[in-house]
Amino acid sequence: MTSSTIQTYSLRLPDFWASALIHGDYSGLEPKEEKELNDFIEHWQDDLYINTAIIPSDENAYFESHFMKYHDASNLGVLACDCCEYIFEINPKSSLYSN
Repeated sequence: MTSSTIQTYSLRLPDFWASALIHGDYSGLEPKEEKELNDFIEHWQDDLYINTAIIPSDENAYFESHFMKYHDASNLGVLACDCCEYIFEINPKSSLYSN
């Protein structure tokens, strides 16, 4: 029997994506923001398990958010905004996965 280690990948992304990424709740997003998020998901879907997103927080569920001009969704047209760290599980078939 072979066992595999779960590997993770960290990205700085808009904090207003949190509800959609973590809970699947898109209700707080404007149509443009929803399109940008869907473009992000399409871009990363072969490398990351998007439904495994977590945001590191302390025991009080506080997480840090910082205004960032350059973040990991900038290349998809997302403008400067408040961002936080999201951690995703890497698909073992991805080139991001190290053996």
